[in-house]
Amino acid sequence: MNSIFSTTLLLGFLCLASNSVQGSARCRRAVSTCILTPETTEGPYSWNTTLMRQNISEDRPGIPFRLYLTVMNINTCEPIVNAAVEIWHCDALGIYSHYIQASNNVQNPKTDNSTYLRGMQLTNASGVATFDTIYPGWYTGRATHIHVRVHLNGVYVTSTGYYSDGSLVKTGQLFFNDSLTDLVAQQSPYSTHTITRTLNSVDTIYQSSTITLMDIQYVSSAAGLSGGMVTSATLGVSSSSTSSSTTTKASASTTTARTSSTTTVRTSRATTTTQRSQTGGANNSKRPWWQFFG
Repeated sequence: MNSIFSTTLLLGFLCLASNSVQGSARCRRAVSTCILTPETTEGPYSWNTTLMRQNISEDRPGIPFRLYLTVMNINTCEPIVNAAVEIWHCDALGIYSHYIQASNNVQNPKTDNSTYLRGMQLTNASGVATFDTIYPGWYTGRATHIHVRVHLNGVYVTSTGYYSDGSLVKTGQLFFNDSLTDLVAQQSPYSTHTITRTLNSVDTIYQSSTITLMDIQYVSSAAGLSGGMVTSATLGVSSSSTSSSTTTKASASTTTARTSSTTTVRTSRATTTTQRSQTGGANNSKRPWWQFFG
């Protein structure tokens, strides 16, 4: 099954501020692309019971992170409306909901009913699904990433909270620039993480696919990391692609996406193959979401 994955900016023009990672100041016009690239594995922590919601952070502390995902038809390069986009990732300390014991390396682990950092959204008229979460952590052997799946042609019934009879047409993982994660790793609670981080350059999943790193932006140039971050990516699928049919339990509650002015964060792709450890930093995770995203 083929699909595309390419980074795209939602704003017509974006300016690099003097306090961005590379400290440059310039403007450029955003260009959307439609490029065929391989898929990636969904990983071991998927769970076919996902809440239909925009804010998936629940009680997890971390740097606020907004993610816009556009689903595009690779045959026409047109957005797809009402595609079901599902994401999940670990918390700042590398723990996945529903698999807390397994994430903590417990022998013969049991699953649980926790749901943090998992969610599903239907794409809007522009083909965009919006998620509010935290910047992911990491765990042994894997670089920092977010899991994503796209389902088409399913039925979502608000009265029951179920999305059913959809075809799985996209499975992938979204990756972050190592230079940016170096900065995140100095902030609390990431700085308390005892596991040495694996870089993209030695991550087997990252190396097995042609992947474009996400273009991360500060929500507020003055606040930097503590003010949260935002990014967008395009998930290209073929409307003729099919996989296993899915039935997904979901909550009927949804939230409305809002836009905010952003400052682009530029980071160069890391080339070293060594692993890095982390040092302490300040806690910046306690402010409510509405203060980060207007």
